[in-house]
Amino acid sequence: MKKITSIIDKIERATLVWTILGLALIGFIQVFARYLFNYSFTWFEELGRYLGVFVAFLGGGIGVKTGSHFTMDLIVTHLKRPWQQILQCTTSVLSALFFILVAGYSWKIVGRMYGYETTSPAMQMPMYLAYLPIPIFSMVMGFRFFAVGINFIKKLGAKRPAGERPETAS
Repeated sequence: MKKITSIIDKIERATLVWTILGLALIGFIQVFARYLFNYSFTWFEELGRYLGVFVAFLGGGIGVKTGSHFTMDLIVTHLKRPWQQILQCTTSVLSALFFILVAGYSWKIVGRMYGYETTSPAMQMPMYLAYLPIPIFSMVMGFRFFAVGINFIKKLGAKRPAGERPETAS
């Protein structure tokens, strides 16, 4: 499990770095060309929009890993130790199931887009490629939520050191 998670971490980091650098470069070239040469590349805007969506979904998976998603933890923080882990594990598993369900339905949409053979207006890119981040990163988020749930199960039997605050992960 740790080996798979490590591989996903490396791929995510490299992909995020290169995608954000690409977005910055595209934005710089677009602004430079528009103001210096009075010329705008229409496909740059479209590519920037698709890359922005890609980064948002990629960031969702990273947010699960780091525990930085928005949580409602008022009840969780007031529960006693075993019930706290049980509730956190349950919400993690339910979140994983939700994202696996999203991935399943979005694969169907990607398949339909592939069958329709539609293309984007400016780049003439097949539209199913623009929809691919949804199922791919939904599966990654589902996997991450399962991993978080498994960690809560492992911690269920472990004793907390004196003075340590309860965890408030997703």
